[in-house]
Amino acid sequence: MKLPAKFLWPMLWTVCVAEDCKEPPPNKETEILSGSWNDQYYAEGTEAKYICRPGYRSFGTITMVCKGGEWVALNPSRICRKRPCGYPGDTPFGSFDLVEGSEFVYGALVIYTCQEGYKLVGEINFRKCEADGWTNDVPICEVVKCLPVTEPENGRIINSALEVNQEYTFGQVIRFECNPGFMLDAAKEIHCSVDGTWSSEKPNCVGILCNIPRIPNGQPISLKNTYKENERLQYKCFKGYSYSGRAEAVCTKSGWTPPPACKEMTCDPLRIANGDYSPK
Repeated sequence: MKLPAKFLWPMLWTVCVAEDCKEPPPNKETEILSGSWNDQYYAEGTEAKYICRPGYRSFGTITMVCKGGEWVALNPSRICRKRPCGYPGDTPFGSFDLVEGSEFVYGALVIYTCQEGYKLVGEINFRKCEADGWTNDVPICEVVKCLPVTEPENGRIINSALEVNQEYTFGQVIRFECNPGFMLDAAKEIHCSVDGTWSSEKPNCVGILCNIPRIPNGQPISLKNTYKENERLQYKCFKGYSYSGRAEAVCTKSGWTPPPACKEMTCDPLRIANGDYSPK
C-alpha cells in the first residue's frame, strides 16, 4: 500500500536530521586541542584542530569533525609520532648502547663507554633525544695516563723517549738499569695500567752485596759477613770432600759465581787383571 505524501515528509526528516556532539573533542596523550571548547553542544560538521605535543610531529593537519553525534578523525592516518633525532654520533676509542627505546626518536637514551685504556672526559656519558634534538655533546674518550717516573738513584731509565717528569700513556713500558756496582731490588720494568696506575713501584738500585754463604761439608776461610761486587771468597772443604769447582767464588749481581760447594771424594772401582776382589 502506498502512503500519502503527507506521511513521508516527517519520516524523511527524522532520518536526515543532524545530530549535535554533546561533549567537547577528546584530549589525546600526544596531541593538544586548539581553540576554546566550553560549550555543551557542538553542531554537526564542527571541526577541531590538533597540534602535536613537544617531541612529536605529524605530516599534515590533524582534524576531527562532529558527525552523527560523535567526533570522528577526518584523516585517520594523520597522527602525532615521536620526533626523530637522527644518529647520536660515534666517539673515537669508544662506543654507545641504546638503553631506552628501540629507535633514535624522542625519549631514546644512549650510554657511551670507552675502550680499554681510555676514559671519558668529564662525567656525562649519555645523550637523550628530546623535543629539540640530542642533549649534550658527543662524549670524548681520552687515553689513560700514568704519573711521571723519575730515574732511580744510582741508575737510569733505558728505553723512554719521553723527557723526565712527563706523563706516560696506557700500555707504555719503562725499563730500568743500574750503574756498575748496583742492582735492582725489584722488577726491571713497569707498565702503565688500564686504571692509570703503574703495574708496580719503581725499583731501587742497591749496592751489590753477597752474604757469607753456608757451605755443606766446608767453610769459608775469610771472617767477613758481606762482600761487594767482584770480591772473592776463599773456602776449604772438610776431610773426605773436595772442591766441586774452584776453591773460591766471586760476588756478582746474580750471587756467588760459581756457587761454593764441596763434594764427597770417591774412588773408581778397582780393576785386577785376571782376578777379582770383594769389598771389605
